[in-house]
Amino acid sequence: MQLLYPIGLLALAGLIIPLIIHLWNVKESKTLKIGSISLLGASARTSSKSFRITDWLLFILRCLLVILIAFLLTQPYIRKTINSKNKGGWILVEKSKFPEVFKNNRKQIDSLIKINYEIHDFNLGFDLLTLKDTIAPENRKQANEVKYSALISEINSKIPSGSSVYLYANQPLNQFDDELPSINYKLNWKPINQTDTISNWITQFADKKYEAKSTPSSVYYNALNNENTSVISVTIYDETGNDAKYIKAALNAISSFSKRKIEINQQNKSFDVGFWLSEKAVSNSFKNSIKAGGSLFEYETGKIISEKSIINTEAGSVDLNKRLTSAKPFTKLWTDGFGNSILSEEKKDRLNILHFYSRLNPQWNDLVWNEIFVKTIMPIVITDKKNSDFGFEDNLNDQRKMPLIQTENIEINKGEKQVNITTDEPVNYIFWTAALLILALERILSFRKKPGYVKN
Repeated sequence: MQLLYPIGLLALAGLIIPLIIHLWNVKESKTLKIGSISLLGASARTSSKSFRITDWLLFILRCLLVILIAFLLTQPYIRKTINSKNKGGWILVEKSKFPEVFKNNRKQIDSLIKINYEIHDFNLGFDLLTLKDTIAPENRKQANEVKYSALISEINSKIPSGSSVYLYANQPLNQFDDELPSINYKLNWKPINQTDTISNWITQFADKKYEAKSTPSSVYYNALNNENTSVISVTIYDETGNDAKYIKAALNAISSFSKRKIEINQQNKSFDVGFWLSEKAVSNSFKNSIKAGGSLFEYETGKIISEKSIINTEAGSVDLNKRLTSAKPFTKLWTDGFGNSILSEEKKDRLNILHFYSRLNPQWNDLVWNEIFVKTIMPIVITDKKNSDFGFEDNLNDQRKMPLIQTENIEINKGEKQVNITTDEPVNYIFWTAALLILALERILSFRKKPGYVKN
């Protein structure tokens, strides 16, 4: 037997309570009147104290009660090793879908049960199911609390290596990570149904609405014909005007593609985005002209390093000739081939500040001559919180499935070391039963005990 919380044994200090009760046995004397001296007045009351245990059985019972309470606080359990020879394996199915699965696969499930297979809920905890669960189906659709890939991996710690598992479930793509989990058991995947269905939903990206159409193999997005009336205001500071022309050209391309109106350097307005293309420090008036939560793209200053490398962006890579040192620990968005920051992000003074450690001059890099330039500027101008999720939404209507060739039968890893699986079985009920019986016996003995009197 093992204890989950051994610190609970400190409660054994409570044994001092029944000890004090039994040692401090106070007996009150009985007042007696004797006829020959009754005229002398009433006798004074006296009491006697006896520091000794007078009832050993009652004392032991009370001590046992304290000991049992202490052990209940420690949460005792027995660790058992699961013998794979006695367990045929597992049948996994979501509880809400069990009635349907049993109806369509009754013959196979019955045959598995006859060879000691257990039915478990394919969800967090893997609760044990019985055939009674096929009679009272759940009306509501209960989604899994964790992804299928996590559940499949968790089974490794629940059953012995080499065991066989039959899983009755579909293969939704959004229930898996990039890689299939490593397992030490044989998984037999049994799809529930393979009917091809099409579903639709509406999603938003960059303030525009799209209709998503999903099939078992792919998801298509179609832009809806809705006019976006919101205007994006941009301010650009460049003393020479040489680099500003590249930004203006990119903004025109973004406006044409997104159908968004973009205003540049409009007077007496606050701006959504600011481009500071100068060696000078950004002026306070320029910062203050940008709205709270807006973006500021600024040139950084420092030591110029001339070396051939590349600029890595989410949209692709371009050649890099010169860069500036970047010692500040900001979040890196673009890097060179050696991991040095080319564009970093900082949240400061209510703004999203983008530090650029190069220039838009073609002598520094090939960014402005490459098709990815517009793609890299667009997220700065049109920001969207769901930018990284667009096209990869975790939507319940997503019908995409894993190819059957990958999920029909995931074999046990070759060379996997066979391990014994243990399970912890609580034994609290034993201590509760013993405590109730002892308490009942202690109460009976306490009420039957009669007070002693002094006899004349």
